[in-house]
Amino acid sequence: MDIRVSYTMMREPNENSVELTDANEAGQQLKLERLVAQHNDLIRARYDMSLVEARLFVALLGRINRGDKEFVLCRIPVGELYPDEKVGGKTYTQVKKAVMRLVSRVITIETTDERGMREFVSNPLMATCRYKEGSGYVVAQFNNFVKPYLLELKGDFTVAEQLMLLGFRSFYSHRLYWLLKSSAFYQDNIRMDLLMLKQTLNLNERYANFADFKRFVLEIAQQEIANTDMAFEYSPLKEGRAITGVLFHLLRPAVLTSEDTELPDGVQQQLTEIGVTLKSLLDIKSRYKQGSLTEEYIRFVLEYYKQANAKGKVRSLGGAIYKALTTEQLMQEFQHWKAEVPVYKAPKSKPFVETRREKVLSMDELRRGYAIMNTNSLTNQISFDESLALYYGDYRIEIRNGQEVLIYLDAENS
Repeated sequence: MDIRVSYTMMREPNENSVELTDANEAGQQLKLERLVAQHNDLIRARYDMSLVEARLFVALLGRINRGDKEFVLCRIPVGELYPDEKVGGKTYTQVKKAVMRLVSRVITIETTDERGMREFVSNPLMATCRYKEGSGYVVAQFNNFVKPYLLELKGDFTVAEQLMLLGFRSFYSHRLYWLLKSSAFYQDNIRMDLLMLKQTLNLNERYANFADFKRFVLEIAQQEIANTDMAFEYSPLKEGRAITGVLFHLLRPAVLTSEDTELPDGVQQQLTEIGVTLKSLLDIKSRYKQGSLTEEYIRFVLEYYKQANAKGKVRSLGGAIYKALTTEQLMQEFQHWKAEVPVYKAPKSKPFVETRREKVLSMDELRRGYAIMNTNSLTNQISFDESLALYYGDYRIEIRNGQEVLIYLDAENS
């Protein structure tokens, strides 16, 4: 299917039709609906944060672009850290405290070399983190210590949806989501040692009673993660009467598998390359399967925003395309385009008309031809007159220009 969209025919995309972005001090663009990544060693690192600090951490992850070799100084709007709340005096107080704490947070990473020797490295997470009253922004930059765990990742790393992470209301939901997802590629049932889990969450001195750990950590995280691809059930693991671990069973309500790709040819690859998230891709695929999305409309939307993006009209290509596909946002433009596209019409076949043209043959030549065929036994006709009736059907013999000729009508189709 060849879709060509005249972009000038369409209305200009506006801020209600695309995901809004904010530029940082390096001129980068933050795409609110995008995948963020970190190395699994950093996911398993030991540290503690408040919820606002965790969201600030995620916001900084969202400003890392593939191919970045250095960390840049980023400017984070305070409103981005409160996606479901109004920003006011209380929130600015929380941000001030979060900035002061985050700049002093130490990350402890444990690694193991090829000989099985463990190494523990502790360093500050942030190079700088500051907030000026009245500015509405936090200015922050990662410490170079974490460059191997956030930049140019090539293996043993995990990705997650930034917008989903910013919606969590518990720091422990952040940590458990990342921990589960870093292991989810290999298994649906994940066993975690309770002591190691509490150390990772920096809870060595808290929730000594498992009932408290269950109430304030596991149950809250389970509820918040329930609508993600890492939804889980859990059960305690015991040795005798003592609880020594937790078994997490992943429910995977929104996981795309290789067998679950029923979009039109090439569409899924385009959507993935554009940056449409797995959860959004599943939603699109489901709508297509149910018939609420047609292949023609999907390809129209892709081409429409491809042209708009080339003109610098779109800030978040993946978010804009997802919204157009799930809300019929471009249906008016699509219908207009369809009305303008010339419809191929097969050429009308002409009615069959038989025409007949008069043919004139010399009788002398016909006799000579018959004589040669008869001499060489190439004809079964016993007489010349019989051969004329066989080959020429209705005919007549006339004298024209002093010669005897045979005249018959030869049929031609047109």
